[in-house]
Amino acid sequence: MRKLLYISLASVAISLSSCSKDDFAEAYRDPSKVTTTTVPKQFAGFMKVNYEDVIPAYWNYFTVIRTTSLSYTQGHGIVNSSGRYVPAGAVTNRWDRYYRFITQYRELEKVMASLPAAEQAESRIYTITSTIYLYDHTAKMIDNFGDIPFSEAGKISSTGGAYALALPKYDNQTELYTMMLDQLKAFSTELNTITLTDKTNLEFKNQDLINKGSLVAWKNYCNSLRLKLLNRVSAVSTFSGRANTEMAEIISEGKIVDESSEDIAFRVYTLDTDLDTQGFVDALESPGWNNNLAPKPMIDHMNANSDPRQSWLFEKGENATDFVGLDPLATTAVQDKQIADGDIAIYNRSVISRNDWLPGTLVNSAEVNLILAEYYSRTGNAASAKTHFEKAIRQSIQYYVRLGDKADDVTWKPTSEPTTAEIDAYIAKINFAGATTAAAQLELIAFQKYIHYNIMQADESWSEQRRLKLPALNFAQDETSPQKTPPTRWTYPSSESVYNTNNYNTVKDKDNLSTKIFWDVK
Repeated sequence: MRKLLYISLASVAISLSSCSKDDFAEAYRDPSKVTTTTVPKQFAGFMKVNYEDVIPAYWNYFTVIRTTSLSYTQGHGIVNSSGRYVPAGAVTNRWDRYYRFITQYRELEKVMASLPAAEQAESRIYTITSTIYLYDHTAKMIDNFGDIPFSEAGKISSTGGAYALALPKYDNQTELYTMMLDQLKAFSTELNTITLTDKTNLEFKNQDLINKGSLVAWKNYCNSLRLKLLNRVSAVSTFSGRANTEMAEIISEGKIVDESSEDIAFRVYTLDTDLDTQGFVDALESPGWNNNLAPKPMIDHMNANSDPRQSWLFEKGENATDFVGLDPLATTAVQDKQIADGDIAIYNRSVISRNDWLPGTLVNSAEVNLILAEYYSRTGNAASAKTHFEKAIRQSIQYYVRLGDKADDVTWKPTSEPTTAEIDAYIAKINFAGATTAAAQLELIAFQKYIHYNIMQADESWSEQRRLKLPALNFAQDETSPQKTPPTRWTYPSSESVYNTNNYNTVKDKDNLSTKIFWDVK
């Protein structure tokens, strides 16, 4: 893949939440920090600016996910250290990157608005696709924080650098979800009929980092994102009817990511740019941090049911004869000894931590089919739920096997792929048909989400575990901290109360680790 040439507007990439008034004034008085751009270039710059939140990368995994969603979900083995349930500085890193991201989006809006009406119409595809991508990441921010600045965020360049005018209000999380669902539905319809000129088609293919200009893929992405968001709010009384109705409509249309060949991801095509996962090894394997340890609930399930994914996801401990996961209820002394003795399994180095070609998953078929299984179970269609549940397992197994295809170091890569008989035997042991109630079916679905998401989609896993209260994982209380168990949300960065004080005060009463996100109703 050739290196993209795009212009990053340095001045508008400043986060409102981390800068003082002097920082803003200095940046916006300096003409050298502002330059010109075009819609296609700004589109590519917007998509690239948050790539570390998508492609497995050192900064996001080590600084943010390691100390938050990975531990809160037992996506990896939890070492019972002091303060482990307090997100601390991780929230600032994610917050700052999101607001750099949304600032680039506002610049795209600004450049688009400057075009003549005919050119705006010709470039409409950039608005549709950039907004789909924006909403995917905005939903993740809402799922972590709740109310967030959105409608007024990232607009400082439009105010001529006037800091006071650019301080954004906090938007209500429920209203934001409603707005996103409304617009995504409209985009889905519009993508059925939109046409591109030859010029726009060529430019769009060159600048589209995700789907390479495929309108079919963008339609599938849009609808699959709708399924995810609708399913997430399906237990909220004001959304439940809409969720089931619109999910049925989306399923009927059939334009979703339900086959492995349709997975949506940031893919690595070359190691000659920064769009790769070469730093991921340090995030997982840095000495002394134990970020790659296998979690006991996942390993116990795999041992008991001969899960074909086990040797693709994990390696046995250096001195172990069996797969052993780190017990979250063990004392710190016991955990430390097991780790030091090489008893605990770790994530597979060939397939996962040392694989420079890992994709940055946005939505994949196994995830979508688990959503469909949950939908059908919830609406009383156990047969269809079983079909999609079993399809998701097969896709998940193949997903992790295929990750090993491009492994540079094959030292720990399994020498043979799971056979059809082994996969069938695993599915038979899980026995979805034996789960005769919706509650029992949901337990099976939730555990498969836990396995499939594991370390690779920890943010999604944390949202689903909070929403479903499944799987029922055990956590040792942190007696050294006021926060004794995993939180239900992240708190806002301290910079918000300092620099965006008036707006922050409208949400101040909800800014604690125990306030629930609006869809967390069980």
